[in-house]
Amino acid sequence: MKLIPFSPEHLQLDATLPFGVRDGSGTLLLQAGACIVNGDQLAYLRSKALFADEHESTEWRRKLGATMGAMLRQNSPLKVIAEARPPEDTRESMSAYDANVPDQWESLAVSLDAALREARVDAEFIARVRQLQERASKLGHRQVDASLYHLIHTAGHSMEKYSSHHALLVMLVCEQAALLLGWSESSVRSLGRAALSMNVAMAALQDQLADSDLPLTQTSRTQIDQHAQHGAALLRDAGIDDDLWCETVRLHHDRGDAQLPLAELSEVRRLARLLRRADIFTAKISRRRSRAPMSPVQAAREACLGADGVPDEVGGALLRATGLYPPGSFVELANGERGIVVSRGRRANLPWVASLVARSGMPLGEPALRDTIETRYAVRAAVASASVKVRPDHQRILALR
Repeated sequence: MKLIPFSPEHLQLDATLPFGVRDGSGTLLLQAGACIVNGDQLAYLRSKALFADEHESTEWRRKLGATMGAMLRQNSPLKVIAEARPPEDTRESMSAYDANVPDQWESLAVSLDAALREARVDAEFIARVRQLQERASKLGHRQVDASLYHLIHTAGHSMEKYSSHHALLVMLVCEQAALLLGWSESSVRSLGRAALSMNVAMAALQDQLADSDLPLTQTSRTQIDQHAQHGAALLRDAGIDDDLWCETVRLHHDRGDAQLPLAELSEVRRLARLLRRADIFTAKISRRRSRAPMSPVQAAREACLGADGVPDEVGGALLRATGLYPPGSFVELANGERGIVVSRGRRANLPWVASLVARSGMPLGEPALRDTIETRYAVRAAVASASVKVRPDHQRILALR
């Protein structure tokens, strides 16, 4: 990552940036797409020497240069020019940009699928996983909601390349939750790589099981039971010197520490707990031939709640990372409309929704964006996609937000 200076004057209340803002060491201070919600937070950030990833901020800086050039030609005051930001993207330009997000994730899924199906786990495999994690992480941080929308909708509707799609979704959810927990960049990177390779010892079997309704054989059961230990051994034999990566893979199904508070766990145990819970949550909302995907609300109850019935620290981070009604899932609103969640909102239970079906059951002529903080548009319940008899136009829906 190459960091370049970022002027704090460009930060504004209730305005987002398409890239993360960092300090001089590269530590993330403001996540891509996050709003600055109060003056204290704005003052704190403006008191720091700020930086941005050169690659992630290229397009924004290009547009900023054009905006400032136009203001100079109009003899605008220097103070106004110093605080300039590019104009908000139009619906058309956002549509074109977001339309590319699914293509990028599908390209990553194809590459990861090829890597996981290789007969050998060697230095080349490790290099490919590292490269894929870096690409996927940058895409996920830059376009969180569009990425969640595509991967969660795909998980609920398709079993193609199940193992690689599942690994990418788990990686995205884990990295977003880890950032909310304040974990270090190196820990997040190791966690992301562990998510992509956690099922390296059973990727082909995982794909077969997702597309089968036959009972497990004893051979398959043994492979499943041993895949975490076997996978970690394969990674170590390939020459990985990242203990966090390997040990997180080895421990990602170990529940021996389930009753201990997060603060009492070692770093690798914390990573493994988050990976395990994200793995469970995303598997439950994924389609298999033998069962329909579970409601995200029910999946959250089973994967995000502690022993006392409320979200524990990891569960709370997962809920904030995805929302109680994640992008790409379907809901019914208080006014009787049904639609698809476009993006997360101000709280886990307040998403933005594109209504597709009127209360009468008739399709709406155009998808209508609803802010569920409004009482009339409050989410009444999560619903199965089969109950929404409209095929979403994803490009148009993403453009709404």
